[in-house]
Amino acid sequence: MKRALLLGLLLVCAAPACASVPTLSERPENYHLYRAARIAPTQEERLRAAFRYLREVPGGPRRQQLRSWFDKAEAQYYADAFGSLPRLYAYERALPQGPHISEVRSRIAAIEAKQSARSQHEIEQDQRIAASQQRLAQADASRRVFVTVFKEWTSRLTKINTFGQPTSELDHETIFAFRLSPPYGVCRGDLCRKLLQLGYEVPGDRELVLRAAVLEVELQLERGLLQGARIAGPELWTRLAEALSLEPLPSPSPEQRLDAVNRSALLVRALLEPMLPAAECQLKAELPVVLEHSCRGLRARMLSGQSTVEDDALEIGPSAAAAPAP
Repeated sequence: MKRALLLGLLLVCAAPACASVPTLSERPENYHLYRAARIAPTQEERLRAAFRYLREVPGGPRRQQLRSWFDKAEAQYYADAFGSLPRLYAYERALPQGPHISEVRSRIAAIEAKQSARSQHEIEQDQRIAASQQRLAQADASRRVFVTVFKEWTSRLTKINTFGQPTSELDHETIFAFRLSPPYGVCRGDLCRKLLQLGYEVPGDRELVLRAAVLEVELQLERGLLQGARIAGPELWTRLAEALSLEPLPSPSPEQRLDAVNRSALLVRALLEPMLPAAECQLKAELPVVLEHSCRGLRARMLSGQSTVEDDALEIGPSAAAAPAP
């Protein structure tokens, strides 16, 4: 009976389908390594099991079969993983003593070094971009400050309705801005002056160009009574056009200067509109007068300096009909 069972088992195991059946002399742990090399769910697990079997079972009955498969599979896996850092990591984990482990670790080091260098380059590039964006934002802010200061003073002066009266009759906001906000306005005799120096930047060919504008606010008096107000500065309309157009004009040609004056005139006309609407107040102007509006007891004139020693100016005062008698 025993002989019949043994003979039947041997006949069954001779079939090809019985390759996974352990031999009578094979240790269970060795057989499990072999099984894992055949049916483990991932290629890495199969490679690891086959490599362990080849190292730990030198005379095993499955050695030749696994050796033939492992050599081809391992070489193919290494070739496929060469350009993939995740697969190289997977090889290192699965086969820490594998045939290509030295090459794998060298390749990992090379890719990590390259990525580190690229990351550092990207960091530095991001830092340069951020610094550039910050500088552009600061430049934009400086231009806005210059234009805003001009707008605010134009608005204040066009709202004056106390010509012919002491400066103490000006509205409180104008008095505060002129006398109590730095740089402080100073009066000497019949002239009160406040000097504003504003720096700003405009884009040049390859970098931002630092520019400067001088803005002088004047209150003109006679025997202590306010007669007129003025905003003036050297090439004020050119400097204002630079800030508006983002184009540096250090030495403008006659055409560029004319364009700058016209561009500034658009802004001045818009600022005069609430108090001196063009449809009602605009008069014909001839150089050096660029714009002239007069009505509602108020007159405003935009003047273009005709030489380097003449300032550009915006003059505000009572209209001829409303001017106080001498």
